[in-house]
Amino acid sequence: MFDHANHSREFDLADRLAELLPEVSVAPPVPEAAQPEARGFELPARIWGIMIGCYGVFLGALTIALGSNGRALFAIVISLVYVVVFFAASRVLMAQNPASAPSPLDRNGVLMTHFGPMDRKAVYGQILVVPVAVALFGLAVSAIILSVQG
Repeated sequence: MFDHANHSREFDLADRLAELLPEVSVAPPVPEAAQPEARGFELPARIWGIMIGCYGVFLGALTIALGSNGRALFAIVISLVYVVVFFAASRVLMAQNPASAPSPLDRNGVLMTHFGPMDRKAVYGQILVVPVAVALFGLAVSAIILSVQG
């Protein structure tokens, strides 16, 4: 099978190295501690209130600017239904959990994430940036529409 002389020398060398190397044994398995179950969002209720308020401002501003048009009002009502379903589904899922302690943000001002601790400003900034931007967008669009119609 190994007719070439170079090939047989490589295998002879490998046999000699096996005699020099120590015996390798497999380490025993280390029991891993299970992560605690994350049953909630661990966010204070005021964050949810601010989010709902931002979407309310958005839909309210569009209703003021476009409420006289039946088609636009229909689209706004459909959007309102989606917002209600989004927050209601979250509420229903959270109600399935057992009672828990107040948010860590309320207790010690820090929320532990998979990437490390976050302080109150970072949590509010990351969670509320999109709802606040949506509210500002709705106000800006409404101001533009009202100024053009006006």
